[in-house]
Amino acid sequence: MKIFVDDGSTNIKLQWEEAGEVRRAISPNSFKREWAVSFGAGQVFNYTLNSENYSFDPISADALVTTNVAWQYSDVNVIAVHHALLMTGLKPQPVDIVVTLPLAEFYTRDNQPNQENIRRKQENLLRPVTINDGETFTIRHVDVMPESIPAGFSVVQDMDEFDSLLIVDLGGTTLDISHVMSRMRGISRIYGNPKLGVSLMTQDVREALAVARTKGSSYLADDIIIHRNDDDYLRRRINDTSRLELIKETLRESQTRLVNRVTEAISSFEGYSHVMVIGGGAELIAGAVKEHCRVREDRFFRSANPQFDLVNGMHSIG
Repeated sequence: MKIFVDDGSTNIKLQWEEAGEVRRAISPNSFKREWAVSFGAGQVFNYTLNSENYSFDPISADALVTTNVAWQYSDVNVIAVHHALLMTGLKPQPVDIVVTLPLAEFYTRDNQPNQENIRRKQENLLRPVTINDGETFTIRHVDVMPESIPAGFSVVQDMDEFDSLLIVDLGGTTLDISHVMSRMRGISRIYGNPKLGVSLMTQDVREALAVARTKGSSYLADDIIIHRNDDDYLRRRINDTSRLELIKETLRESQTRLVNRVTEAISSFEGYSHVMVIGGGAELIAGAVKEHCRVREDRFFRSANPQFDLVNGMHSIG
């Protein structure tokens, strides 16, 4: 079986075929260094890799930070991919996987595939993982694709010869922008910023939550960002509700800073006829990107599930 895996720093997205149907899954990254305590009927996921113990924990304030480029080659990346595979509901078995690397990691400064980084990624994920009182998947082969570019596969197929697509991919850690020619005939230009992602907002929100006596994981902070316009939800999540306006102001200000930095990066691109916004942060920037690029309404693309755009393109190509 071949499984396509967009192993982003915030969530792992998967797509595969089973019984003639295309299936999807998403799994959040929130792991700590130590095993979790089992209690009652609830299932715990306690892993071991490289003589270290890890467990999935969506609420721990001690959850390991995954919003950095080092995550791509780390132990916790391997754990997260194996955990996501288990979340598919598939029986553990030998599988081939296709994963991703940010543009700044996949390509060299000369815009050529960085074979050293690709090899590091492959070797990292080929390491076996064990789970306490359970069975994990065996990853027998790893292919690596660049982020953002595959997401535009279906869009560029129907473009005219002189059309081109600008793909803006905002993830948890990185901003990837690629200028793709029609019908995937080539890549005009790429840009990768490994230090600009939704984590810019996540860190600010975590600090504001701590002031509101709600210290928690990055997963919690990201959930706050998702529900930033729902006051009732925010009140249920925040311990000190007198700080609610502080949280909302932090959300607004950090989103504005994120949007400004993304549009500044886009400003260096010219000559595109279509624009596509994808990734976990797409909803945060889509409106501003559309206004900034000023393309026709029918030439701006943002799907209902932008987190799955990349893995869907990977599956279509693969």
